[in-house]
Amino acid sequence: MKMNKWLQVTTMVFLTILVFVSGAQAADWKPTKPIEFVAPFAPGGGSDVLARSIASIIEGEKLCPVPLLVANKAGGSGLVGTTAVVQQKGDPHVLVTYIPGQAQAALVAGKGAPTYRELTMICGLALDEQLIVVKTDSRFKTIQDIIAESKKRPGELTIAGTGSGQDDHICTRVFERSAGIKFRYVPFKSGGECITALLGGHVDMIWANPPEFVPQWEAKMVRPVAVAKLTRMPDFPDVPTLKEIGHTVTYFFYRGIAAPQGIPVEAAAFYENMFKRMVDSSAWKEKYLKKYMLSPSWMGSKEFAKVVAQNEEESKETLKDLGLLK
Repeated sequence: MKMNKWLQVTTMVFLTILVFVSGAQAADWKPTKPIEFVAPFAPGGGSDVLARSIASIIEGEKLCPVPLLVANKAGGSGLVGTTAVVQQKGDPHVLVTYIPGQAQAALVAGKGAPTYRELTMICGLALDEQLIVVKTDSRFKTIQDIIAESKKRPGELTIAGTGSGQDDHICTRVFERSAGIKFRYVPFKSGGECITALLGGHVDMIWANPPEFVPQWEAKMVRPVAVAKLTRMPDFPDVPTLKEIGHTVTYFFYRGIAAPQGIPVEAAAFYENMFKRMVDSSAWKEKYLKKYMLSPSWMGSKEFAKVVAQNEEESKETLKDLGLLK
C-alpha cells in the first residue's frame, strides 16, 4: 500500500515537472531563421508600406531575434501572395499582411481560393481611411463637382482602385447607389499603380488610403476631395466626409497580420506579443500611424478573426450587386 502511494506521488511530481517544462518551452519559443514577410501587393501600395514599416520598426526596437524580410508577391488582387503563404502550412517563419481586399478577392474567385480560414489570424494593427483623390490641377474642385459631372455623363468618369471586387470597388458601388451616379471603375494591382495612373492623367480620380498618396500630397501633386468616414480626418480638416454631403458611405478598413494555418500555438503567441509591443512603441506611433495618418486599432488574434469574418459577411451583398457573386 505504501509503495502504491509512493508511485502515485512520484507520478504526480513527474507530470507536474513535465507540464512546467512544456510551458517554459512554449513561453521561450522564438524564430530561428529570417522570417519571410509577404506583402501580397505591388511595391508602393498600402500593404507594401505597412510591411516595410513593420520590418524597420521591429528591427529598430529589437523586438525579434531575426529580421523580417519583405517579399512582394503581387497578383490576383492579393490572392497570389496569400496562396503562397497558405501553401506553407505549419511554417512559423512566414507572415503576411492582411486587409479586407484579400478576403473579398477569395469570395469573388470562389472555390479553391485561399480564405482567412486557411490562415492563422495573428492581430489587427490599425484602421486605414478610404479617400477619393484627384490631381491637384484637376477640373474637379469638390466632390460635388464630380457628382454633378457624373450625372451628366453616366459611366464616363473613371475612378481607379485596387482590384475587382475589393475595397475600392465596393466603395465605388456603395457611393454610386447612394448618389444615383455611375462611374467606370478601373482596377489596378496596387495603390502605387493607381497613383501612377492618376498622375499620368489616365483616370479622373482614385480611391486611396493615406499611406498610398501622402508623399504625392506633400509634394502638392494630388489632393483628396472626400473621405468615406463618419467624421473628418484631423490631418485633412477641409476634406468633407461623404456622409456630411448626404451619402452614408463609410468603410471599416483594417490592416492586420496573418500566418500559415497549423503553426505552433506558442509561435502564434510569440508573434501576437511581438506586435503588441510594437504598437505600444513610440516608433510605431510616430513612424507609421502619424506619418501615414492611420487610426490606432489593436486587435488580438481572437478579436481580429471575428472582425475579418464579419467584414467578409458584410461584403457579400455589395459583391452580389456588382454581379461578382452568385
